[in-house]
Amino acid sequence: MPGLAATAVLALLWAAIAAAGDATPRRAIDLNEPGALEALQRSNPMHYEKVRKILEGVLQRPDTDVPRWMQTNFAAHDVSYVPVMLTSHPPKRRLSFALDATRYEAVVILTNVRGDIIPAK
Repeated sequence: MPGLAATAVLALLWAAIAAAGDATPRRAIDLNEPGALEALQRSNPMHYEKVRKILEGVLQRPDTDVPRWMQTNFAAHDVSYVPVMLTSHPPKRRLSFALDATRYEAVVILTNVRGDIIPAK
């Protein structure tokens, strides 16, 4: 009987861990798609306000502070703001983050680039 109880406890723990691990966002919205922000404003005004403030403020902060700033001020999670510029003029960078169960992705035009950009060899 003790073996059966231990098996039941392990099964419950495994189920709890599996359920907790499934916290990944289920929807992804490309903010660069035409009409994406307008649709977001109609469908989820709270997310729209957060996204608008994030897109306006991301360039006002040092790159290394962006993930923490977004987590603290907007409850964003799974923030990705990799310090790799896209080879374009003007330079751009990819930003992605999640609010609740929705993942948002955008290509942000960098207006705060300082110094010389050195091409890869």
